[in-house]
Amino acid sequence: MHITAKPTSYQCNLQCDYCFYLDKEAQFTHSPHMDAHTLEAFIRNYIDSAGPEVYFTWQGGEPTLAGLDFYRNVIALQQKFAGNKKIHNAMQTNGILLNDEWCRFLRQHNFLMGISIDGPEELHNRYRVTRSGKGTFEKVMAAIELLKKHQVEFNTLTVINNYNVHYPLKVYEFLKSIGSRHMQFIELLETSEPNVYFDNPADTFRLIDFSVPAKDYGHFMATIFKAWVKTDVGHIFVRQFESTISQVLGHGHTSCIFQQACHNNFVVESNGDVYECDHFVWPEYKIGNVASDPLSRLDSTRLTAQKQVLSRECQQCIYKPLCHGGCPKHRINKGTGANISYFCQGYQVMFATMVPYLNAFVELAKHRIPLDNIMKIQGSITPPS
Repeated sequence: MHITAKPTSYQCNLQCDYCFYLDKEAQFTHSPHMDAHTLEAFIRNYIDSAGPEVYFTWQGGEPTLAGLDFYRNVIALQQKFAGNKKIHNAMQTNGILLNDEWCRFLRQHNFLMGISIDGPEELHNRYRVTRSGKGTFEKVMAAIELLKKHQVEFNTLTVINNYNVHYPLKVYEFLKSIGSRHMQFIELLETSEPNVYFDNPADTFRLIDFSVPAKDYGHFMATIFKAWVKTDVGHIFVRQFESTISQVLGHGHTSCIFQQACHNNFVVESNGDVYECDHFVWPEYKIGNVASDPLSRLDSTRLTAQKQVLSRECQQCIYKPLCHGGCPKHRINKGTGANISYFCQGYQVMFATMVPYLNAFVELAKHRIPLDNIMKIQGSITPPS
């Protein structure tokens, strides 16, 4: 079980064009700020329901809008209820509000920070803008420099849209240049109406312009993979690559998109309501509240049931063991028996590039040879035509 908490709900100090969560303001009637009672109930409930290590993830909106005193209270409550359990904290932020005081706190309490940045300035500023429409690149870079100054560990989250998708190596080399060793690339798909019920005719979904074309996304990831496998294995960690390697080595996917089930990756809203998934914060997917329902008794039954309904095309696909049909949110293309992921063709491009190297990773592991030895032999691996 993993919990993503949204202490400021949809509230954000930016207005990124593609943000899917800002629209929640029209849906919710509760306060976007988590109060002290809800926070205590959440922390106690989550620690009680988790194993010996508990991973808290703070997200938004923009979670720093809760204020530094809120997180001081978080630490105090975690220490109060932790017992012998080890507590970890991570936060996904745009970085705009970070200053020296914030960074000293983050360093003291070992927060892992996720910084949202979409590439070099001209790529980042395309969609990641302030409420007045100004680009945010300089402010995000200032935040990264502060994190480095205070030795706060950070990774990067990059949304792949219809613009930066055409510059894979430019994005990848830039992220390396700013010190990112752990990268997450999010394929962007937003539609005119949300894919909530899974039974809409496929032609009712109008793509919003900033959505990334599926094949372009596949080529983006394949291009980065070919660069990564030559020089960066064991030094740079890309979530999609690490997850897929984990899968072929028999350890299962670490990325929820490609897992066989939507396995209890819950979201806690600012009022304590619990939903099955960040992309399905809709009334139909509310499964409890932290003040009244033990988290250990909740389950993602509805989304898992939908995820496991696969079309005949998916069942017969050679990449099914790697993909499992992708994220239910993305299944908007018409198929036989069930809708197919919009990103299907893109995933096929990515996996086709990766498979010869994945086979080599398996052989290395079988002979107990360190996996970074792939860089020594990659030149002898025949890539797909």
